Amino acid sequence: MDASEISRDGSASTSKRHSRNVSYSNRTPLTRRTTKGPLDIDDPLAPSPTTQAPIPVAEAASVPMPPTPSTTTTSNPLSPSKPLALRPRSRSPLPPSTSTKDLSFLRHPSNFRKISQTDISPPFRSTPAAPDTNLPALLRQGHYYRAASLAVSSLIIDSDLCQKEILELLYVRLACLTLLNHTPLAGKESLALGDIHSPFYLDDHNECILPWELRVLAVRLQALEAGDSRRGVQGYYDLAAYARRRIRMSGDAEVKGLWKDRLRDLGVRVGNALVEMGDLEAGRRHFETLAEATNVTEENTTLSSWIAMLCLRMGNLERARTWTCGDRSAGGASAINSSQLAKHDVLSPLLNMAEGDYGIAATEWRSLLQSPHNVLAKQNLAVCLLYTGQLSETSQLLEELVNDNHAFYALTFNLATVYELSTDKSRDRKMQLAERVAEGLRKNAADAEGRRIERSNVDFKL
Repeated sequence: MDASEISRDGSASTSKRHSRNVSYSNRTPLTRRTTKGPLDIDDPLAPSPTTQAPIPVAEAASVPMPPTPSTTTTSNPLSPSKPLALRPRSRSPLPPSTSTKDLSFLRHPSNFRKISQTDISPPFRSTPAAPDTNLPALLRQGHYYRAASLAVSSLIIDSDLCQKEILELLYVRLACLTLLNHTPLAGKESLALGDIHSPFYLDDHNECILPWELRVLAVRLQALEAGDSRRGVQGYYDLAAYARRRIRMSGDAEVKGLWKDRLRDLGVRVGNALVEMGDLEAGRRHFETLAEATNVTEENTTLSSWIAMLCLRMGNLERARTWTCGDRSAGGASAINSSQLAKHDVLSPLLNMAEGDYGIAATEWRSLLQSPHNVLAKQNLAVCLLYTGQLSETSQLLEELVNDNHAFYALTFNLATVYELSTDKSRDRKMQLAERVAEGLRKNAADAEGRRIERSNVDFKL
């Protein structure tokens, strides 16, 4: 019996060698299920069905927001019957979008929390209400607690709000909470937005309906609420990609300049996020990259100052001095001319303070008392004198700043510290300080436009 006979009648035993499985052509192939994974993106060049409008590429991701009314009657912008243009030929602005989103989920009362005013210092709780209680006036006068409450009341009660007004009120609410140091509360309330990069927030022209300021603020707040700073960095990079796309598409020089400014601002915010998450070295390298890529002299000087301050915080005094002197030999900034030395003059005494040379630093601060940085110089001079044991002169300098209607956080905190070191009745002195600051802000309300009126107990170490 030969091999051919075995294959014809199949009576012999099968061979022990491995062989490939023969595919059977008489079986009907299974139809592939129409499932989509994270990499299954619709081909924009494929012909679209006539019964349903195509899904844009950005809408391949799931939308966590409530669905809006479907618009299946619109034609496909990439259909074969129309010429395909990878870049827009016309530079004329797009017509305004006529579609509106259902943003009622952003107005639900459960999205908002009550703001506790127990942390406000008592002298500021009795601050009289502004005669004009509309929202712009409250913001202009620094009544951020009232502004935040009024924004929520308008969102919940007013039924005639348009899409733009709803988003603006939400931004005012979140921004006021952030300025009032209620960042955790603002983070919880920002979750109502969901994914700000979701295609739900795109209009007919594939443009985001969220205000730019709200998008930037929501990235940070949602990252802080999630406890993941890397998420914030990624969110800034996503916004940067959007800004670069707008720069390429815009033909208007003014609009292009606006998006370039926003792109530079995002670069700074990325560095701040790296510092906030504790990666100081990565933040320093990021700011140095920005400084080397910046051609504007004033911006370069500001970035150099930030880098020097960051190096001081890291304890790298040599590199901080390099950026202060403007020497590129060690990777620092470009040389700085004499007209730009004012910002760097304040860094030299700070370097001496970091090295413990308070006497030399005090001399340098005294020389700056007549400069535009006199408030900063007097504040730091008082700190130097405090470390050298001259407590009475320290108190005198800080009191002079308060009498001149300066009431920033570092000033009131340092003066409260002096009270704790100099008397056993420090609490009474700190309460009097809070009353003086509140009275000064009320008397100089016109000059204090935009400054926060409600001050917390932490500002006075109460």
